[in-house]
Amino acid sequence: MRLTSGPFGRFEGRRVIVTGASSGIGRATALGFVREGAIVTAIARREDRLQAMADEALAGGAPGRVEVAAVDVRKRGELRSAIANAAAAGAIDVLVNNAGVVHQQGILEVSDSDWDDTIETNLSSAFAASQEAARHMVARGAGSIVNVASIDAFVAESPFGAYCASKAGLVMLTRCLAFELGHLGVRCNAVCPGMTVTEMTEADLTPAFERAYRTLIPLQRFSTPTEQADVILFLASDEASFVNGAVIEVDGGQRAGFWYGPGLGPEAQPEPEHEATARARCRRGLTDATGDT
Repeated sequence: MRLTSGPFGRFEGRRVIVTGASSGIGRATALGFVREGAIVTAIARREDRLQAMADEALAGGAPGRVEVAAVDVRKRGELRSAIANAAAAGAIDVLVNNAGVVHQQGILEVSDSDWDDTIETNLSSAFAASQEAARHMVARGAGSIVNVASIDAFVAESPFGAYCASKAGLVMLTRCLAFELGHLGVRCNAVCPGMTVTEMTEADLTPAFERAYRTLIPLQRFSTPTEQADVILFLASDEASFVNGAVIEVDGGQRAGFWYGPGLGPEAQPEPEHEATARARCRRGLTDATGDT
């Protein structure tokens, strides 16, 4: 079943759900859908920030509209209920799983709670939302799911092991959904952003790190949330009607070559003391375990 577009844009009158819609890529994606006429259910924890995004869309005269749903995506029951409520108001055409979190802790140091927080937010919420939305999509034989992963799904980056693992899982979830649901009319694809300037990443962008990191990217700059949103909208649209199971890296060509290059000097390392700190903690832990002095 192919969905048709209207005069206002590719998504006129279509119902779209975006998680993590209050900031960054999610916010840009929600606004993009609204500008093309969609009815967007915007999901995030901060109702005030969601409402600010909705007000911006309204002030801009966008033909679509925003329905705010303040939900913690880690609470899968609440997330499923929010999606069921959206489906009760009209058929769900698109789901974008964008909610994400990152904790800067190495594998030897990450706490159980931070590991669980990362997996629940980045991966388990996408599973729960996809399962709930797909049941409604399959019933009508049409729908599109887009997952927002990361190029960290393919390479290890320290100290972000939990994040890398969660995004790698999201890429495989994308392929499983595409494989199982394609013949039922539901497509699933993933976008894997490279370095994108958002509230999540700005705190780490010291001048030295920014200069060095840009040398790893053939386009020699970082992405904007809108550039990521444009690819997400494409994958969700009829223009991508035969695209299913695709994992698209939107990274300016960074992964076309080596992850680390000569431009990333010691002064640009995110945590130059991380290795020494990890070794010291391990030594302390072994001493405590054996009782040695």
